[in-house]
Amino acid sequence: MAVRRRIDLLSGSAFFSQGLPLYVNRAVESYELHEHRHDFLEISYVSEGSGTHLVGDNSFPAARGAIFWLPVGVSHVFRPARTAGGTLVVYNCVISMEALTGLLQAFPGGVTLLPLLEDDHCLHYQDQHGEAERLFQQLHYEYEAERAGREAALYAHVIQLLLFIFRLHTEPEPEETPSSLRLGEVLHELHTRFQEKIAVEEMARRMGVGPRQFHRIFRKQTGMTMSEYVQNIRIAEACRLLRTGEGRIGDIASATGYQDISYFHALFKKKTGVSPQAYRQQNKK
Repeated sequence: MAVRRRIDLLSGSAFFSQGLPLYVNRAVESYELHEHRHDFLEISYVSEGSGTHLVGDNSFPAARGAIFWLPVGVSHVFRPARTAGGTLVVYNCVISMEALTGLLQAFPGGVTLLPLLEDDHCLHYQDQHGEAERLFQQLHYEYEAERAGREAALYAHVIQLLLFIFRLHTEPEPEETPSSLRLGEVLHELHTRFQEKIAVEEMARRMGVGPRQFHRIFRKQTGMTMSEYVQNIRIAEACRLLRTGEGRIGDIASATGYQDISYFHALFKKKTGVSPQAYRQQNKK
């Protein structure tokens, strides 16, 4: 006789508060949570660590950059890798389907995105250039900070996230030219050596193009300059160190490639909206 596994039902009423049909969190996954389904849409993003995402009778690798679209009724659960000290950190955006439908119908051009809501299967994508990670970080910050205009900011970020996923879902994957393939190597290099001062000329040579052509290709593929891209990597790492450690702000600045503490403070506040110290206080584990 087949053994029926336990699947819990989660209701949006347990997450939504203050009349806001939206909830955002950053969870360190464990084996304590049971497989579950829910009466809301959930969009998840793996930001740290590795493991497995069990969705119905299927399983998907869960590593940094994985994006999952989980409609109403789909059962799932994240499981970290079974290794000593292994962690799996996931951002989750939970929203009422009724509220989301109303938002898209009211937002200029939003009806274009409505077909996304009609798919009742789990969708799985990969964040190639860090755009989804930035959107989830902004969503989480706005949800937790409760600044003026919070609701408007949250819905604006949700629209951006839906548009990003809609384009992943509907647009054909770009043809991989030799330059685009080498750009992947460049991005890997930037993520690996972000603490260092890396010259555009060096990365251009790696791609086999001149600096001006490199700038054009990089901006077209990532939506930003190489300098802005590295800044985002560094600030994301600084955020991680502030959340998970007790190191001094100056040491964290140095560890992420900034020797000028004043510049680090100014850039961090520009990128996150708060000072490093305030970010640490708001995001203590």
